[in-house]
Amino acid sequence: MKRMLYILVLFSMLAGLGFAGTTQGIAFAEESELQIKDIAGRNTYLMSDGSMWSLIDGRHAIRTPGTVAAISGYEYRGIGMTKDGRLAEWDIGKGPQVVPGTSGVKQIAGSYWLKSDGTVWFGNEKAKNLSGIMLIANADQEFAALSSNGELLLEDNYKRGQFKKLGIVESPVTVRSMTVHSGRVALLHDNGDVVVYETSNFDDNGRIIPVTVAQNAVHIVYVSNEPTDLLIVTLKDGTVWTTGVYKDRWKLKEQVSGLSGIVRTSIDGNATDLSEGFYAQRADGSWIHHKGGQNKPVDVPVVKSLSISISDAKPFVGDTLEMSIQETYTNGAKIKVPVKDARIDIEKPYLMNMQKNGTLKPAGVGKTQITVTSGGLSKSVTVSSSLRSNLKYAKQVNGNVMVPAKTIIQALGGTYSAKNGGIEAKFGENVLSFKAGSSQAILNGNPIRLKTAPLTDKGELLIPAAVFSDALGAKISWDAKWKQADISFGDATLTVVSSETAGLIKKAMQGSLVKFIGRTYWVNDFEGLERFSKLKVSDILPDDKGEFNVIFTSTSGKTVKSYPMRSSEVMQLFADRSSLLNYDPYQKYKWSASVWKQIKAGQVSLGMTKEQVQLSWGNPAAKDITTGGGKTIETWGYSNFDIVSFVNGKVILIMM
Repeated sequence: MKRMLYILVLFSMLAGLGFAGTTQGIAFAEESELQIKDIAGRNTYLMSDGSMWSLIDGRHAIRTPGTVAAISGYEYRGIGMTKDGRLAEWDIGKGPQVVPGTSGVKQIAGSYWLKSDGTVWFGNEKAKNLSGIMLIANADQEFAALSSNGELLLEDNYKRGQFKKLGIVESPVTVRSMTVHSGRVALLHDNGDVVVYETSNFDDNGRIIPVTVAQNAVHIVYVSNEPTDLLIVTLKDGTVWTTGVYKDRWKLKEQVSGLSGIVRTSIDGNATDLSEGFYAQRADGSWIHHKGGQNKPVDVPVVKSLSISISDAKPFVGDTLEMSIQETYTNGAKIKVPVKDARIDIEKPYLMNMQKNGTLKPAGVGKTQITVTSGGLSKSVTVSSSLRSNLKYAKQVNGNVMVPAKTIIQALGGTYSAKNGGIEAKFGENVLSFKAGSSQAILNGNPIRLKTAPLTDKGELLIPAAVFSDALGAKISWDAKWKQADISFGDATLTVVSSETAGLIKKAMQGSLVKFIGRTYWVNDFEGLERFSKLKVSDILPDDKGEFNVIFTSTSGKTVKSYPMRSSEVMQLFADRSSLLNYDPYQKYKWSASVWKQIKAGQVSLGMTKEQVQLSWGNPAAKDITTGGGKTIETWGYSNFDIVSFVNGKVILIMM
């Protein structure tokens, strides 16, 4: 905990610089040229546009868009202050999120935050015995505060809420920032003076003696070091210095070599001392990592590649398409970008609609390019949308393919309206005007001649399909086998069938089944119909799943439709006498009315013949023939364990 709080205070000083307006001289680029505004640990950056990067365990990068103005913490945990004065916080695997109900945040330091009303808060708890505070610092389990009346207060490590007054600061409004560590509080004044108050440095009367350790400074921060903690001081001339140890802790002892033009420093949140180096920001806003006298640039993470994917690049009109956008950054991070945060440009908007929830919905048949721009890069994908169902009323007239104007125009994503005694069709910026009976049309203000004049047939206005080749670049073809028109844009297709198409397709699908149409059958056991009633096969209809429904007509004119069957099942239906008979049983067998009554009821009685039992109970599962005493006994067994025996072809035994 001590280490964590120490790290947090280092960055609270940076936040203090931000809120106090001391970033003058640091040139931050415009949003289009992002720079790092603050560093809170390895690859954990606050960006100039208010977004934030955090890298967990050096592997899992998270980029969070936002309006964060200052941060205090390290890569695993911390708090931030938004531009409109609200508190934000982040944790492992979770980017900065605004804390509900917070407002008026003036400064953040470690786990503490200061409100503009002078109160201090720790999380959602208001600190006791503090009011009128104008500046705070927090580190190494220590908390310091400077009040508007100049009181410099240090909280007792062992008595929370109890404060020791280190002294009175003249003109506290001139204090730009402060940092606290191990019983020391260092103040940076506007004039560049750095004054240190240490609890162990007091006079004979017990009053703490403030010591000026530097002048012309622009930034200060404490860092752990053995045997004495160091104060890192950045001077106005851009050099960076550290205080010494023991008696030299009261003065700038050593200049950090290799650094110049520096305006502020930051310690890596995971470092235990300066052996891992520290970060330094130049006046132009760029950052370097200084270690062992060597400087390494800290690169701004930028998008190096962009990838997009569509759930279906060849959808049907009306489908819902999901779009996925991913940015790959120079730091290796792969970030999913919400569709709403990217710029989406659709080449032909009349073919594709962007929904409020970020999904896409094809509105017409055709091919359009969708371009996504994110992170300064653009990537395109082509979507070819087809029509799921065929349209009707195509026909050939004197060798010209004619199609219904209104339904085709709307299917291609256009609008259809009556205008000036004719029809106007719009496809985005393309405008086509034509009239029934006239081969003269206008495309985008220019006259064109149609191959044949539009005509009205059975109340439907037909237009030569070739016009869509001129207007939209479609490919038009006529399928002579199926008597239908095909309009295509590469993989995007639209089929318009003629009045003959359905019959041709039906005939082709029926194949050899057509021979059964017109035949007469008698019911044995089928669809719960009355036994031995007469049916005629009136049609065999294929469906879109490759199955068939057999259509029967009864003697009373009633239509009976079978369940869907495969072709082989239809063949079996007509071959299997257990369902349908291909003869009139009443004509074939001249039995008495009482026998027919029993058979229709599924009953068997003594004296019945084999034919009668077979019609009543159906074919047996097993047969057995035994001879003896000059007699032949035939026994039939059924799957329900019913047994019937015959002698000389007549029933002599029934076991049920």
